Amino acid sequence: MISLAIESTTESCSVALDTGSEISERWVVQPQGHARMILPWASELLSETGLSFGQLDRLVVSRGPGGFTSLRIGLSIVQGLALAHDLPVYPVSSLEVLAESADPERQRPLLLALLDARMGEVYAAWYRIDDGKRIRIGAEWLGSPDDLSAPEAGSWQTVGPGAVAFRDQLHAAFGSEIILPAKDADITWPSAHALLTLADTVDATSAEKITPTYLRDQVTG
Repeated sequence: MISLAIESTTESCSVALDTGSEISERWVVQPQGHARMILPWASELLSETGLSFGQLDRLVVSRGPGGFTSLRIGLSIVQGLALAHDLPVYPVSSLEVLAESADPERQRPLLLALLDARMGEVYAAWYRIDDGKRIRIGAEWLGSPDDLSAPEAGSWQTVGPGAVAFRDQLHAAFGSEIILPAKDADITWPSAHALLTLADTVDATSAEKITPTYLRDQVTG
C-alpha cells in the first residue's frame, strides 16, 4: 500500500510518503509556507522513490481542528489529488495526530493533546491507553484553558503547542494534576509521519465528501 500523507493544520507543515518498505518525510515550522511547499515536497518524495502520483493507493490528511487557512490548504490539495488520480482519502483528527506524534509507543497512559486555537482558546482532546490502543475520552473540545475539566482523576501529560502557549494558565487551573512541558521544551507538532500510522483507524471517503473540522463557527487563521 503506497500512501501519501499531508499535515497542515498548524504553523507546522509536513508531507510523508510510505512506499510499503520505507517512510520518508519533509517537515518545517513556517506559518506562511504551506501553500508553496506541500505539492513540491510530495513530488520530490515520489521522485526520490521512482514513483508518480498515479501509483499512489491512498491519501491521508488531517481533517482539523486547526488554523482555518492552513487547514483549508491541505484539504484542498488532497481533494485535488484525489480527484485527479481517483484516490480514496483517509481523514484523521489533528488532535489524534498530535497525540500519536507525542507518544508513538503509547507509553503515556493519560494524555491531553492541545492546539492553540487563538483568541485565548485551545482545541483539546483527552486520551487514555486501553489495551495498547489510544482511546479518546469525550468529544474534541474548544474553549478557554481555564474551563478545561479532566474527565477522570490521574496524572495527565499535556502535549502540543497549546500546552506551551497556555502553560501558566494550565498550571493555575490544574496545579499538580497535570504534567506540563518544561518552559524550554521543544514543541511537539502533529506530523504527517504520525498520520500514516493512523490511516487504518478511520474509514476512507471520496474527494467530494472531505469535510474539515473547525469546532467553531468563527474560524481562525
